[in-house]
Amino acid sequence: MISKRSILKELRLQGGVIFCVLFTIVLTMALVRTLGNAASGETPPDIVLPLILFSTFSSIGTIIALTAFLAVFITFTRLQNDNELVILRTSGMRIFDFSPTIIKFVFPLVIFTAITTLLATPWARQQADKLRLQAENDTSLKQYSAGRFSEFSKGNRIIFFERTEKESMKLGLVFVKIQTSIDKETIIMGTNGEITFFDEVPWVILRNGSRFDISEVHQTKDYQFTVFDTYQMSLSNPPKNYTLQKRIKSTDSLTLFNRSTTPELAELFMRIGIILLCAFLPFLAIPLSLGEGKALKILHIFTAILIFLAANHLLGILQALIIKGSINWLISQTFLPVTILILTLVISRYREGQLSIKFFQLKK
Repeated sequence: MISKRSILKELRLQGGVIFCVLFTIVLTMALVRTLGNAASGETPPDIVLPLILFSTFSSIGTIIALTAFLAVFITFTRLQNDNELVILRTSGMRIFDFSPTIIKFVFPLVIFTAITTLLATPWARQQADKLRLQAENDTSLKQYSAGRFSEFSKGNRIIFFERTEKESMKLGLVFVKIQTSIDKETIIMGTNGEITFFDEVPWVILRNGSRFDISEVHQTKDYQFTVFDTYQMSLSNPPKNYTLQKRIKSTDSLTLFNRSTTPELAELFMRIGIILLCAFLPFLAIPLSLGEGKALKILHIFTAILIFLAANHLLGILQALIIKGSINWLISQTFLPVTILILTLVISRYREGQLSIKFFQLKK
């Protein structure tokens, strides 16, 4: 009982240290990447800090899963190298007798991973997407310079407006010319208006104005005159490959489950897979850490990280198979836990010598 409490205490201490190190590494990588985008002009400087925080926060689930695996691996490797596990196993303890201690250590991490992966991570990605989209809209609005004519869409749209106040969305006189086709054009004028956003897309609202529709039929021009109190017109279209409401990674987990289309289920599988990694992979770390030899400890840690990366990439492969329809969603959810448990059982029996004994008995 005392040994299990000491092991649990060491696991929590190692987990705290590992989490701080991994969090610092991810934060530094996000900082370098975001600052690089800001230096190249892709990201406005005023949203750099929020993007760094949201990007780091969206990776916490993976950080916790890796923390749980490395904490168990490093702790039991230390116990094995100091011959403490040899004494415990000599006294009659088997490898699986440490499972209750691992469960006590992993259970709160699994709960926290589930909350961050299923709830917090989509929210953080959605907030980051809103910041990027708002920055794109602000950049597009800067193209509409007040007090001069601006051409857009290869000259098919010409806009002129006056601002009533500096840095204000309130507009004075507004003139718009739209060339819809070779023989059709529209001229819109408003005495005042404002710029606003609908669904993250900038729109100009004109008031107390008129619209002229000019069309040419058989070299004869036809004019239509319309007076309006309010007229709305989109200034720009959202990117073709990006719509905030339809971006799967930014969609909350409940919406993904309700839609139940193949891409949504694949993304939901990836989120649940991170939770399963955090729950089951630490048990595989116990037999892996029982190798003989005290040399090259750092190599053992790199081996553990490679094992985690292999498991994480396996999730990506299964996600791609779900998108293609090659594997069922429910079957894929059980594939990773079953694989980890089978590997844990096989390696544990190998460490305890049961597999080698049976092999020689069969050979005889």
